[in-house]
Amino acid sequence: QITRLESPIDVMYLMHKEYMEHSNFTENLALEAQDGGDLAAFKANLDAWLKHLLYHAQTEDKYMTGPLKDKILQDGREPLKANEVEHDELRQFGGSVLELLDQASAENVLASEEEEHAKLMEKVDQVEEAAGDAIAERFVKPRTRRHLYRSVMELRVSEFDHFENEEAFVLPIVKEQMSSSEELECSRRLLIDDDSDQPRWIIDFIIDQLEGVEKQLVMDLDKQFQSKTKKLSFFQSLLARFFD
Repeated sequence: QITRLESPIDVMYLMHKEYMEHSNFTENLALEAQDGGDLAAFKANLDAWLKHLLYHAQTEDKYMTGPLKDKILQDGREPLKANEVEHDELRQFGGSVLELLDQASAENVLASEEEEHAKLMEKVDQVEEAAGDAIAERFVKPRTRRHLYRSVMELRVSEFDHFENEEAFVLPIVKEQMSSSEELECSRRLLIDDDSDQPRWIIDFIIDQLEGVEKQLVMDLDKQFQSKTKKLSFFQSLLARFFD
């Protein structure tokens, strides 16, 4: 359990922790789906997983690693460059999983349509039942379900490796090169989506998943975000009055 944040960017440890738990849960749903489990529940969790992961990677590239200067490690690796490469790999893995889901959906539609035609030919009154997801899911090919699970597992492993490398090699560079104020803004960008109609969708998810001290740490950081925003708004209003 994390009991304190030495600097604002340390909130990444808590974000990674919750993202990994969500990834494990989604992978378990994919495993259950191999044996005919609920694909709808799996898809809902996968959509949330990919939404968070892709925003996280995009924001890091722009606001975290983007402004920093890379350094060469003893093994010749450049951690910031490697970090961006890992982000590209995660995007590719995510795309592969979505393609397989599209394939599964197509199989559902075809199977459902065939069942509907058969029932119509037999003059069965309950034709509409064939359109339900629960019935259609029976027809997703076992091969597609197996490939879907394997792709999710590969995405999860790649994500875990990326988080591990990021915590070991990238976050120390952030702490070396960013001021506390810059770290705070970077953390805010990671947790607050300014371009969204619901800017707090990330931080609310993280706070909701955490408990005890860890939950309070993010809530305290959120108060710092709000305080900084209020100060910025105050100075902007002063400048507006001055130029008016």
